[in-house]
Order: sequence, then C-alpha cells, then structure tokens
Amino acid sequence: MILTLLAAWASPVETPPALRVGTYHYPRYDRSVALAPLAALVERASGRPTEVRLLDTPEALAKALCRGEIDIAMTNLGAFVEARSCPDVRPIAVLSTPPAVLDRYRGVLLVRRDSGLASLDALGARAGDLRYTEVLPGSTSGALVQAAALRSTGRAPAFATRRHAGTHEAALAELLAGRTDVAALAEGPWRQLQADDPGTAATLRQVWRSDPLPPGPLVCRDQASVPCAAVHRALLDDDGEVAVALSKGWSETEGAVRFGAYDPARYDPFQAEPPLP
Repeated sequence: MILTLLAAWASPVETPPALRVGTYHYPRYDRSVALAPLAALVERASGRPTEVRLLDTPEALAKALCRGEIDIAMTNLGAFVEARSCPDVRPIAVLSTPPAVLDRYRGVLLVRRDSGLASLDALGARAGDLRYTEVLPGSTSGALVQAAALRSTGRAPAFATRRHAGTHEAALAELLAGRTDVAALAEGPWRQLQADDPGTAATLRQVWRSDPLPPGPLVCRDQASVPCAAVHRALLDDDGEVAVALSKGWSETEGAVRFGAYDPARYDPFQAEPPLP
C-alpha cells in the first residue's frame, strides 16, 4: 500500500494536450502576432497550453476544422461556410466591425476596358477564351462570391485558365499587366487605384460588385475536450486586447474593439461554393 502511494506520488503529472488555435496565412499580415492574445486568452480560460497554427489558405483551414485538427479558429466567411456543416464546428463570437468598414468589404470582377466585356453574361459566353485570376482558394471577396455571381447566370463558366495570384493587390496587378483577362478581388485595392491613379483605373472596367460581406466568425470545436463555453464567456468579457489584435489581421475587421454574438441570419444567405472549373 505504501509502495503504491509512493509510486503514485513520484509519477510525473501528465501535461494536457495543447489546444490548437488557428487561421490561414496571408502575406499582408502577420497572423501569428494577431492570434497571440487569443491564444493567451484560451490558455487562461481553459488552464491548458495552446499552440498557434497557420494554414496555407482559407480552404485548407476549413478542411483542418472538419478533420478536427484545429480546436479554435478565426475564419473568413469562405472558410466558415465551408466548415459550418462539419461535425462539432460551432461559431461562438464575431468581431463587432464598424459599419463603414463592413460597407467597404465587397468583392468585384474587373476586366480590361478594351476587352469589350461589360456584363456577367458576356463573361460566361466568352469564358473559354479568357484567362481568369482570383486570390486564394477559399478567399471570400477574391474567389467565392465571384464564383457564385458567375454561376447565377445559369452556367459555371470554364475559363481558358484559372490561377491564384496570392493577394488582392497581385490579382489587380496581373490584370493591369495584361497577364489575365478577368480578375476577382476585394473592392479595396480597386477603390485605391481609382483614387491614386484615375488614368490607369480608366483602362479597366468593373462588371460586377457584391453586396457588403460579413466577416468570418470565431469558431470552436464543440467537444468535451475543448472548453468552448469558457472561451466564449472570456471573449465576451475581453477588455479589447484580443479583439483589437485580431482586427489588425484582416482588412474586413479593421477598427473592431470588441466581440459580439454570432447571428445566424447574417450568414444563412451564404453557401459553400465549389471552385470554378
């Protein structure tokens, strides 16, 4: 009996597995820095260590959530709509983004003015001859909403080529350089070009513009091993440190200083879109 007690006393205490806090990489932002205060909050709320993981694309983040490889994630809209039907993926909070920022978060489709293209129907009719550039697999404003808009014409256009530029600015640069015929990107860089260089902007034409898009929510893997309720309470009680840090990692959340509740009605209209052929 004494030996058993001594053995138990001498046995090392097992460290609980780290909770995996993740998002996806984007060249413009250091998202490991943006996620650091969130990871610290999760540690305090759970009493467990955390590790930050950055996936290559929003699409990769959605797949990792569905496979149970990420426990808590800051998503974009594209990753969220792809992953929300997967078991145990639960939205727990959304950054309260200023209305002016939300109104600016839109996607556009641009073409060169000398192409003669002026509508979605025209794009669809000539798709087989056109080079198409989008931002990233799973990008909300630089891939998914444009794919949905093109499909709304009654067809899924098969472009001559389809490539990923990596950033919204790079997609615009590809179009300006004549290396692509159609560019899908967020409205921000296009608006900036119109303000900074109206002459160059005049060589392009906007053929489609989305309605404002909501930012992706923070999601949690709803398992007994992941304290989603405790993390949710901590987020809503956050003094601003976590919200401000995250807001600096995404253009669509710029200026947010707190979290709000997830409202399904904001997200129900958006569905997962397969990539264009």
